[in-house]
Amino acid sequence: MKVCVLQTVLDPFKGGNHLPLFAACSDIEFTILCNRSKVPESDLPSNVSVVTVPGRTGPYYYGFSDFLFARSILKRFGVKDPFWQQFDVIHLNQVMGPALRKLQNTGVSLLFLIHHPVTADREVAVSESTLLQSLVWRLKYAALIHFQSCMCKAASRIVTVSHTMRKRIAADYGCLEEKISVVQNGVNGDLFTLTPDAECTYDVIALGSFIHPRKGFPYLLEVYKKLAASGKRIADVGRRSDEQRKALALIDGVTVHNMVDAEMLNDLVRKSRVLISVSLFEGFGLSLIEALACGHPCFAFGSGAVPEVLGSIDPDLIISPRDTVATIKAVEQYLSLASKERDAKGEHYRTAVLTQYPLASSASELQKVYTDMVKQT
Repeated sequence: MKVCVLQTVLDPFKGGNHLPLFAACSDIEFTILCNRSKVPESDLPSNVSVVTVPGRTGPYYYGFSDFLFARSILKRFGVKDPFWQQFDVIHLNQVMGPALRKLQNTGVSLLFLIHHPVTADREVAVSESTLLQSLVWRLKYAALIHFQSCMCKAASRIVTVSHTMRKRIAADYGCLEEKISVVQNGVNGDLFTLTPDAECTYDVIALGSFIHPRKGFPYLLEVYKKLAASGKRIADVGRRSDEQRKALALIDGVTVHNMVDAEMLNDLVRKSRVLISVSLFEGFGLSLIEALACGHPCFAFGSGAVPEVLGSIDPDLIISPRDTVATIKAVEQYLSLASKERDAKGEHYRTAVLTQYPLASSASELQKVYTDMVKQT
């Protein structure tokens, strides 16, 4: 089977990076069609190739990036271009520019993957902003929400990463839940390995981009200050604004790593005793299960799909959204345990997460979605 995946940028540090999942679907040949790739060809899985269609795409907000990327793709490969006929499925990886709706006329099954609806991004941004700022956020998301809603209707099949998101997408965009398949994130236990407590360098880690209000940087800063004051060693990983970097520089005990490569990221997650997530909405939370696979707890605000993801593993990992006091208490209680107790808990976390979220199962579910779509054409 051959699948064409469309995404604006192939970036290994963003949630839209599904290379590990594609690699696990070893029987499928993937061609990723993007504006630019940040992944060296030597790092691509053997069943993945990349075709770039360069051109200016503009900023993400107001829909510029999606609109211009879609137009450039259809300009390079028109609907009647034989390029599309070599594929069994066209997989739109969170891209939703209006021109891409024309791909339903190629005769090839059209899949639309949504990690979470952009209505959630707007909702959180508005709730965390002043009145004037909230008006700007509504303008920024108006076109994007329209694009995503229309693409949900145009696609043959919608795929998302959790049952919570399935219900949210159906409610926000008026889709039948039967049209939405769930392919949960999976973790590679051979990559994220069990790490004994004695080998840990940091007590706490938080990772990802915190530029958007949805990621909860003010709450993270509050947690950092309290934990650092009690002597905890903290690793901060990911993209930060200049203002955020200045705030972090004032906290002793926080090591700011900024953007790191995949190998170093894996090493930092494995060698940090606790992962914290103060995100105010998550479609799934891949980093949560990666930490658990290393034998480390992940204390996360219980927003979006977090209760679904963590509830069956350990409900005590779920913190009420915006409750920094409870987050700090949970981290300190865990770190007060003896090293042997933390190791025992770590074995439980790893066993539970690899049973519930193995990467192989995610690959199998995605392959099944593709196969079912082809059968229906």
